[in-house]
Amino acid sequence: MKTRFSFGAAASALVVALLAFGAQLGLRHFVGEKTLLSPDAVLAISFGVEALGLLAAGFVASFFGGLRSREQFVSALLLVPIAFGILFLVKPPSFSYDRFYADKPEMLVWALFVGASAFLLGLWGASAGLLIGAGKKPDLAFAYEIGIARTHLRLTRQTALMLLWIGLSVPGALFGAGILTDWHAGARDLTLWHKVGACAGLGSLALLIGYWIRTRVLNARLLPGQAKRRPATLVMTFISIAGVAVGVWALTVVLSVMSGFEADLKQKIIGTNAHAMLLKFTDDFSDWKTVIPTVRAVPDVVGATPFILNEVIIANNKGSPSGAELKGIDVASVGTVSELPKQVIAGDLAWVETPQNIPMTAVAPHAGVSDQLSGDDYQEYLDSTFGRRRDHPEEGSASKIDPSALTKMPGICVGKEMSHSLRIWVGDVISVITPLGEMGPTGPIPRQKAFRVACILYSGMYEYDSKFAYIALTEAQSFFRMKDNIVGLEMKFRDVDQARGVGRKVVAALKGFPFRSKDWADLNRNLFSALKLEKLAMAIILTFIVLVACFNILSTLIMLVLEKTKEISILKAMGARDASVMKIFVIEGVTIGSIGTAIGLMMGLASCSFVQRFGLRLDSDVYYISYLPVLVDAGQFALVACVSVCLTYLATLYPAIKASRLSPVDGLRED
Repeated sequence: MKTRFSFGAAASALVVALLAFGAQLGLRHFVGEKTLLSPDAVLAISFGVEALGLLAAGFVASFFGGLRSREQFVSALLLVPIAFGILFLVKPPSFSYDRFYADKPEMLVWALFVGASAFLLGLWGASAGLLIGAGKKPDLAFAYEIGIARTHLRLTRQTALMLLWIGLSVPGALFGAGILTDWHAGARDLTLWHKVGACAGLGSLALLIGYWIRTRVLNARLLPGQAKRRPATLVMTFISIAGVAVGVWALTVVLSVMSGFEADLKQKIIGTNAHAMLLKFTDDFSDWKTVIPTVRAVPDVVGATPFILNEVIIANNKGSPSGAELKGIDVASVGTVSELPKQVIAGDLAWVETPQNIPMTAVAPHAGVSDQLSGDDYQEYLDSTFGRRRDHPEEGSASKIDPSALTKMPGICVGKEMSHSLRIWVGDVISVITPLGEMGPTGPIPRQKAFRVACILYSGMYEYDSKFAYIALTEAQSFFRMKDNIVGLEMKFRDVDQARGVGRKVVAALKGFPFRSKDWADLNRNLFSALKLEKLAMAIILTFIVLVACFNILSTLIMLVLEKTKEISILKAMGARDASVMKIFVIEGVTIGSIGTAIGLMMGLASCSFVQRFGLRLDSDVYYISYLPVLVDAGQFALVACVSVCLTYLATLYPAIKASRLSPVDGLRED
C-alpha cells in the first residue's frame, strides 16, 4: 500500500538539516578563531556536529509515518541549492591550500556533498526512529528480540566459546611469535609473564589446529546420513564474521604502519628543526636580543634561539661542489629547540665556536650513536670516509696547510650524506662559496671562505643529512655581511601539536606586525598533506573489504527472512509490532558485525605487536629507516570499529524493513 507524500516530514527534515548545516559553518568559524585547536580538529568537530544534525533530521521525519525515503530525497534535493546560496554569501575558507576562499566549483561540490549526506544520514536516522516505534508508543525493550536473534544465529554457549577460542588463538600466536623472537634475540625487558603468554598463545593455536584435524577425521569415518548437516545460514554467518574480521584486520594494520611512517617522519623533522619560526615581514631583525626574553616569557614556550639560513656551495680540496643550506646557529641555545647536539656521530658541535679544539688527527666515530647506524651500509660509509682519512692522512685537505692557520679557520658541521659524497671527515678543510658577494666590473663576485669540519651529524633524513651545514652565528653574520642582523628565531613549545596556537600568542605578545610565525606544519605542508591524502585513500580502499563483508551479512539476513517467514507471520499474528520484528534482524546483523570487528581488532593489535617485536627490516638507502615503523593509535582502532559496526548496521536495514513489512496472512498462507 502506497503512502501519501508527507509535506510535514519533508519540511521538518529540511529545517533540521539547514540548522545542522548552519551549525557546521558557525562552529568551523568560531572554533577556528577562538581556540588553539588544529585545522583537522576544527573540521572534525564541525562536520561531526553536522552529521549528528542530519541524523536528527531523519529521526524527526520518521515520526510522520515510517522511513519516508521520498520525503528525505526531496528535502535533500532542496537543500543543495539553498546550501550553495549560503556558501556563496558567506564565502567560507577553502579546503585547498592554493587559495584562501572557496570558489564556485568547490562550493557546488560542497553543496552536493551536503545533499547526499542529508539523504543517506537521514535514512539512517529514520531507521533508528523505526526501531523504537516512531509515531506510536516508544518501545525501548530489547530483551525479547535478543533472545529470538540468539536462536536464529544458533549462538549457544558452545558456539560463543568456540568463537572466543578462534578469536584469541590467532592473535595470541602472533603475539607469542613476537615475544619468542625477542626472547631468542636476548631481550632483557621480557618478564616471566611475557614468556608464559607467548607459550600459551602458540599452544592455543596448536590445540585449535589439532581439534580441527580431529573433527575432520571423525566426520570422514561417519557413514552417509550420520553426519550433522549445518544450515546454510549458519555457514554464511561464519563466512560473514570472517569477512568482517579480515577487513578490520587489514585496515588496522595498514593504518598503524602508515601512522608509524608519519610519526617517524615527524619526529625526525622536529628533531632537526624547531616547532616554529618567528620571522619579520622586513629584512631588519637586529633587535632580536631584546625580543628573545619576551618570546621565552610566553606560556608554553620552552626555548628560543636565533638563526641565519642561506644557500651556498660547498666543495672539498678536489673541487667537487655540492649545493647546501648553510645555517648559522647559537650553540649555547640550539639544544633547547632541536635535537641537533644529540645527532653528532663524530666530533663535537661546540667546536664550531672553538675551532682551535678540532684535532689534527682523524677522530673516531662515537660508539653507540644510534641503532639505525649499523650494518654493512654504515661500515661502507666509515671505510670510504673515516677509514681512508685515517689510513691516508697525506690525502687530507688539511695536510698541506700550516697548523697555525688551521687553528684560525672557523668550524663547520655537515651531515653524514654530505661527508660521504665529499669524502670529508672531522678536521678536513672545505670551501664555502656564496653568490652574495660584492659587485665587480662584470657583475657579482662570489665570496669564498675555508672552514674546518668540526663534527658529522646524522638525523636519519636524507634531505637534511645531504643539504644542511652548520656554522657559528657570529661567523654567519660575518660571512654574509649581516652585521648584528639575523633571519629569525627558532622556537620550541611544550606541546608540538599546539604550535600554531602558541605561535599566535608569541606574535600577540610582540604586538603583531611586523612579526609573523610559521609552525612546522606550515613549513612541511606539502609533505604531510600528501601523507594524509595517501592514508585517507588507503583507508577508503580497505574499507571496501569491510563493505564486501557487509554484503555477506545482507545476503545472510535475507536468507534468514525467507527461511523464517512463517515464524515472522506467527509473531505478527500474536501482536508483535513492526519495530519488534525489525529489531530482531538488526540485532542479528549487528551481532555478526560486532563479533567480526572484535576478532579483527585483536588480530590487528597482535599483528602490530608482532611487527614491532620482530622488526621487519627495510633498505635504509631507500627509506632511511632500518625497521618498519608501527604506531598503535587507540583513536584509530576505535574509529575503525565504529565504521565497521555502522556499515554492518546499514547492511541490516533492508532485510529488517522487509521482514517488518511481511503480512501475517501471506506467511501463513504459504504453509
